[in-house]
Amino acid sequence: MVLRIKNIAKCLSFLFCLVLPFWISRLWLLWSHPDLTVTDSINYIFYIFRFDLKSLAIWYSPLFISLGVGLFIQKKWWQFLTRTIFILLFLFALVFNLIAVFYLPTSKTIVGRELFQLLSGQSSLIVTGYVTEYWYVIILVLGISTLVLRLFKRLQLTVNRRSRFVLGIFTFLAVGFFARGGIALKPLNLMDAYAELTNEEVTTAITPIYILLESYGKQDIQYEAYFSDVLLKEALYDDEKSYSNFQFDKPNICLILLESFGKEYTGINQSNRPSYTPFLDSLMNQSLNFTNAYANGLRSIDAVASCLAGVPCLTKQPFIGSFYTQSDISTIPKVIKKGGYTTSFFHGADELSMGFKPYLQSQDIGNYYAKQNYPNRSDFDGTWGIFDEPFLKFCATTLSSQKQPWFSGIFTLSSHHPYRVPEKYSHLPEGTTDIHQSIGYTDRALSHFFKSIQKESWFENTIFIITADHSSINETPAYRSYRGKYAVPLLIYAPQWLSHREESRIAQHIDIYSTIRHLTSNDSHVSFGSSLLDDSPTQGVAHFDGNIYTFTNDSLTIEWNGNQHVRLFNYKLDPMHRFDLSVQKPESVELMLQELKMYIQKYNYRMLNNNFKNQ
Repeated sequence: MVLRIKNIAKCLSFLFCLVLPFWISRLWLLWSHPDLTVTDSINYIFYIFRFDLKSLAIWYSPLFISLGVGLFIQKKWWQFLTRTIFILLFLFALVFNLIAVFYLPTSKTIVGRELFQLLSGQSSLIVTGYVTEYWYVIILVLGISTLVLRLFKRLQLTVNRRSRFVLGIFTFLAVGFFARGGIALKPLNLMDAYAELTNEEVTTAITPIYILLESYGKQDIQYEAYFSDVLLKEALYDDEKSYSNFQFDKPNICLILLESFGKEYTGINQSNRPSYTPFLDSLMNQSLNFTNAYANGLRSIDAVASCLAGVPCLTKQPFIGSFYTQSDISTIPKVIKKGGYTTSFFHGADELSMGFKPYLQSQDIGNYYAKQNYPNRSDFDGTWGIFDEPFLKFCATTLSSQKQPWFSGIFTLSSHHPYRVPEKYSHLPEGTTDIHQSIGYTDRALSHFFKSIQKESWFENTIFIITADHSSINETPAYRSYRGKYAVPLLIYAPQWLSHREESRIAQHIDIYSTIRHLTSNDSHVSFGSSLLDDSPTQGVAHFDGNIYTFTNDSLTIEWNGNQHVRLFNYKLDPMHRFDLSVQKPESVELMLQELKMYIQKYNYRMLNNNFKNQ
């Protein structure tokens, strides 16, 4: 009897060791994000246990196999092998979960296998920078792992030969049962969580390691026919765009992507917060300014695909680097090069960073300028690349030497973590979060850039399109919502041609693709977006953060989990998304849900069938 109790205690301690990485990240997330509230504790805990047991059964399956064999091969070398398997799986689960938790303020969603794509190609200095900043987490991880390994060594069960067979069979059946998530007709999956829990509850209930497991081996796009082929074909025709000619005669196009310049940091924020972008605000007052604009993704690489290829991000994985990168898409560099344009792209980071250079070179970009092309290494920020002020000065000099007409993309970087600014700019307002001072620095650098190029002969013949790649750390609920976290500034500065006007209609990054084609080639093309210079109504903006779809028009936004869970908000009257209107406005829910489903079906059809040409 005493032996049985000891074995039960050891089994419970063993399970505690296995789930500890899940609970450490979960509790850290709940503590650091008080807005991730739990409304139904009993239901929440029930689904936590279901998903944790499924994660445990799959993730630790190599360990269970080793333990099963160890019941019959009771040798010290096999016990050492088993302990090694355990600590490696434990460490990876703990580290991956914590990285995903710390990355959440920037990523806006719990990342899965796409984290490895984001890290690929990054310099060791960037990784070292993160290690230096989060040194206390590393000590915590090592301390916990040491204690857990010591505990694990003491958990060897004392069983006779007959009981070993019974225990082995029972463990095998239990692992299979929990890996499936129960005996229901369909295995437990993420949609079950979204059907029973709120979106905020799912963020903490489902651990990153489960997101990783569910995404592994799955095709990024799974086609579902919400509508008939006849209706789909009609909708596909709506993506064929053609616009009337403008008076512009081959203008230069300068696309400026400001790293992490979320709308919350600018003068057009809706939260009564200070602006950290006085110069950008001044440009807005001289531009065609879109005050209701959105990025189409949450990563820098998504912005490049959206603006230059017109492809939104409706998959967990970025478009660039996915199976679909080689689709036959008429990207901006390819199209305007045929029209006689010189093309270039500037990014002060390492040339392999972010995957920009390989992709743009595959799209026939003329010149790519990175850290390696910058002449003075003393301007290196120590982590990512060249500080924005000197690199923008380099951009200005290089642009002046380009043959006109030209298209150039400029991507800033100083407002990226670790948000370092040159010592002489340490006087800039620090704000209330780490990113604010670096935002102010890049804004100052941008002002110096414009001051220097205003004297150049090409300036008057240049149209500047300025936006952010995505937002970053958001402090206010209005910009932490499933819609608000995509909000960015977007303006077209060309005072010699376009008078100042504020536009409150929906705008998005994929509209930039059509706008540039409108300004340069003005040919018929396929695009999910529309030219920003055309006043025709837009179809709205669709987002997918890896878990939740949203669809936003000029006043309403709908959230959909891909199953039954739907919420509707009037974001102009309720920017913090406090009041769900889905019950009061069933007609709006149905209409917007149909629009969203058609958007998803069109996107999936075009991606899977390489269908980016006119019908």
